[in-house]
Amino acid sequence: MKRILRMIVNLLLAIMAVYGAAKMLVILDAVAGWLLPERVWPGPTGIYFVPGTEVRYEMHDYVCTDRINSLGFRDRDIALDKKSRRRIVVIGDSFTYGWGVNIEDAWCKRVESRLREQGFDVEVLNLGKPGAGPRDYAGIAEWVIPRLKPDMVVVGCLAAEDLAQLGDIWSIEPGTWLRENYSHLLDLVQHVQHAWRGLPPPPSLVRTAEDVRREYANVAQDIANGFSDEQRSRFNALEESVRNVFFEGRLNPWMIEHAIVSPNYFSDMTHLRLQTSRLQQHLRRIQKAATRQGAKLVVLTIPEGFYVNKEAYANIGRVGFRVHPEMLQSNAPDRAVEKAARGAGVSAFLSVTDEFRKHQNTKGLYFELDRHMTPAGNALYAALVSPFLAEELRSLDARPPTPETDALDSGASQGNLAAMFPS
Repeated sequence: MKRILRMIVNLLLAIMAVYGAAKMLVILDAVAGWLLPERVWPGPTGIYFVPGTEVRYEMHDYVCTDRINSLGFRDRDIALDKKSRRRIVVIGDSFTYGWGVNIEDAWCKRVESRLREQGFDVEVLNLGKPGAGPRDYAGIAEWVIPRLKPDMVVVGCLAAEDLAQLGDIWSIEPGTWLRENYSHLLDLVQHVQHAWRGLPPPPSLVRTAEDVRREYANVAQDIANGFSDEQRSRFNALEESVRNVFFEGRLNPWMIEHAIVSPNYFSDMTHLRLQTSRLQQHLRRIQKAATRQGAKLVVLTIPEGFYVNKEAYANIGRVGFRVHPEMLQSNAPDRAVEKAARGAGVSAFLSVTDEFRKHQNTKGLYFELDRHMTPAGNALYAALVSPFLAEELRSLDARPPTPETDALDSGASQGNLAAMFPS
């Protein structure tokens, strides 16, 4: 009996020790979060791209140049201290980044132009990152908001894909869990390691269109060599013209790999409840980061082509993804994002999916084989969301002044939601 009691006591002591260690890590992470914003900037490695990088693309669907500014994101060079009265930071994935279009044609920069034409003294910063998802959005927000000190934070959710990224029950790896719970400590450790090692800054990277084409062609061959028999059968069923541009390096090879390996990626909404709950958690992290800075959080959904446009719907099947006609009438992903935003305490939410569908027969809003919006698609999206963002800016001006907002304005530093495809 005494032995059993000792085992119970030891187990309780072990649990208390683990709990105490976890609480201490939370406290240390909070301290690191307080230290980092004012003392640590990304430095020579940039926020998430090497400053000065320039890449030229001449692909099947588009020709454009991507340039990375001195702070490490795709935009013009800016000062840390805002020069405009209002600063908006836009966080999102490749649709926000402006994949396939020059920076002036990306929707967030078109929004900036529209707001300025209306008389707003505002700058809109493009913090889009290709391949990012909701977990990344939260990490980016916690990193950049204290440094860039925006008045408004806009999250551009690519509704269908962002939810799909969160659908795998076993998708959270240990490194991801640590990043979500102790991001400030990890940032501080990485900064200290970099300082101690005295690593030289990475060289700025200038890549030509031919460099990109060769890389994509090599990657495409490696991907094809790794297909299973079933996957190779699906790949061979693609149009010959699609396979040709894939092997020529004139089409994003990872998109084809994704379509062949996970053809039901966008059409499987089995885990919609789980996806919504996880998205809410990440939006809550962004809301907290914005609130600490006195910034307003706005959540927008960006319409996937195969949900709003018949040409885009047909083309997504040509690269290997499976979709259903009901998608062209479904608002389930938008409603899921809205539910997550409301649950995270976000009052400003906008979906323009129904407005986009008024152009469902319009050609050229999305690239033929690359899923992203063309300059015309970016322009349409900017036209639809700009009035909403203008009203949100006016609401900032109407807020009762507080010591925090006065300091900011002066530039001071410091179950199933629905059926799978409802009618």
